[in-house]
Amino acid sequence: MAYADMLIVLEILETGSMNEAVRGNLSEKKKIKDLFLVVVRSVEISKNKKMIASLVQFFSNLCYGTGKLRQMLAKDD
Repeated sequence: MAYADMLIVLEILETGSMNEAVRGNLSEKKKIKDLFLVVVRSVEISKNKKMIASLVQFFSNLCYGTGKLRQMLAKDD
């Protein structure tokens, strides 16, 4: 997937995660946590700041409230 396509997907996820029902649903998914970890480990942050900013905002949204994502991230190194 090209950088521009990944950025579009992340921006859609970021926007969707502002909705409480969507946020609750996504925060329950273990694969979402894996997505975050894979992207953060594989992307050169200094060259992809916009994508990383969108990813961090998306995950920040998912950690808001009572979702399980925050708990899953806290358990892993």
